[in-house]
Amino acid sequence: MNTAQNIGEKIRYLRLKKGLSQEQLALHAGVNTSYLGQVERGEKNPTIKTLEKIAGGLDTTLESLIVPTKQCAETPVEKKAVLTVLSSDELKQIIIDTIKTNVSANQTKSTNED
Repeated sequence: MNTAQNIGEKIRYLRLKKGLSQEQLALHAGVNTSYLGQVERGEKNPTIKTLEKIAGGLDTTLESLIVPTKQCAETPVEKKAVLTVLSSDELKQIIIDTIKTNVSANQTKSTNED
């Protein structure tokens, strides 16, 4: 996987985590929707200025888009394929359930460490 694909995957991951459609993120970031789609698929290599806009639209930092994360890198191809056929509501519910599970696990871990 090349750098453009890694960055695109990270943008998509963060966008879905926030429950945003490509259109919503494009509007928040001030970029073209089809261009954003190409960036997410790794077809376009965005400039730093464009990445800053996207980061602003995601309410995150430029570094968070560039620095690889374990969670993004470990998403199996099969799961990505499933996500592309799910409806927006189904996808939102999966994201909500995942976040709740991770928050609950982190709270338990944090309590045990104290």
